[in-house]
Amino acid sequence: MNVRRAEAGAAELRALWTRELLDSQPDLERDELVHLAAAICGTPYGLVTLLDERNQWFRASDFLKLGETPREVAFCAHAIRQERVFLVKDALMDARFGSNPLVTGEPPIRFFAGVGLFTKDGDPMGTLCVVDMVPRILTAEEAHALEVMGRQMSLRIEAMMQRRALDQILAEKEKASAGLRASEELFRAFMNASPFLSYIKDAAGRLLFYNRSFAQRFGVSEYAWLGRTDEQLWSRSLTKSVRTHDLEVMAGGRMVETEEHIRNSDGTVSSLRSFKFPCHDSAGNVLLAGVAVDVSEEVAHKAELERYHRELEEANDQLRKLAVTDELTGLRNRRSFEERMVMEFSMARRRKRELSVLLIDVDNFKLINDRYGHAAGDEVLRRLGMILRTTVRLPDLPARYGGEEFVVLLPESGEESAMGLARRVMQRVASEDWDNETLTISVGMAAMNESLENGFQLVELADEALYAAKRAGKNRVMVHSG
Repeated sequence: MNVRRAEAGAAELRALWTRELLDSQPDLERDELVHLAAAICGTPYGLVTLLDERNQWFRASDFLKLGETPREVAFCAHAIRQERVFLVKDALMDARFGSNPLVTGEPPIRFFAGVGLFTKDGDPMGTLCVVDMVPRILTAEEAHALEVMGRQMSLRIEAMMQRRALDQILAEKEKASAGLRASEELFRAFMNASPFLSYIKDAAGRLLFYNRSFAQRFGVSEYAWLGRTDEQLWSRSLTKSVRTHDLEVMAGGRMVETEEHIRNSDGTVSSLRSFKFPCHDSAGNVLLAGVAVDVSEEVAHKAELERYHRELEEANDQLRKLAVTDELTGLRNRRSFEERMVMEFSMARRRKRELSVLLIDVDNFKLINDRYGHAAGDEVLRRLGMILRTTVRLPDLPARYGGEEFVVLLPESGEESAMGLARRVMQRVASEDWDNETLTISVGMAAMNESLENGFQLVELADEALYAAKRAGKNRVMVHSG
């Protein structure tokens, strides 16, 4: 883009979009894009700024309620010069912004990331930004998402400008209707010069007029479809939908905006934003007039953004699952067990409830690996994980503690209940049909007592009991007696 040309010229264009945008009502889709940008980038606030030669205005923001600020203090004056994301990780430590009133004032901006918003001709309009009160960084994926949403915001703003231009055309058309009725040639010349698809139907759904853009869209001559009905032109399902909507517009007596999906002459499908409104002929008969603009690119970008956001959520869910799961056995890993242990110990001590731990070790596991290989050892651990998962109670938490050691956390279980579970696990192990040779396990058990200060001490007691079981000959359960 030519930044010098964009900043030096186009004064008339800037005056137009500044006045139109500032006078416009809040737009749900623009607001949703701002909130989505903040959510994806992990910041509490997002906003859209509009720039002219001297000032910036804030729109779509729950954060900054300022009506305008001088352009020389605006972060966005820097962002608009960049082709990619403009990033300020810590404004207070940045020589360009350390004394900026937006940084030193209340609320203070410490983090800023923004992308420029431009017209299709490259003229700058403003920025889409995310901000925070604390320093932070953006990942490459977050920066890319912000750029994508910046392009979407530019399209939204341009679409709104087109809609405003369309409203103006419709208003002017209404004023000029008397003169246009007197001169069909002038009316057709005006409509054919329009880039929008325009048409008029009678109450029976017959086409009375359509312009050149409409004819080109469907690959017909400017007169071939005159007099044809919806049933003759469209599929049965589309005809029913279009006809129902047309009758509602004529009965309601007001303009209605809708989105329609139409098959083009080349077989592709376009998304049209259509504005339908009732009008009257010289005899007073109610007619249906329609004007439509192609928004296929906008719809495609929106679908792509939704797909990206969905894939990002799925990836995050998978990462969260991997962070707490042992890949080999499918049980919780040691980190997950210790987090749960801290919570359960605190709750048990506060509410004076029972809590027990079983620490389990596979006897002679090194010999199994040495004789039959690590694949056989991994299979032993997988099957032992399955035994634990299908033997414990619903509130119990079995986990792989490390190597050939497993641990089971038993909330609201005392010594007797924990011993019962330990015996059931040993019985399951003894009755299992192991691939190479009979497998045995040793189990150490410890129950909570008032002398313990934290859950890790409870695990240490179970570990002492486990070593006692090993010294006593293995293949047994030992209870910590201290």
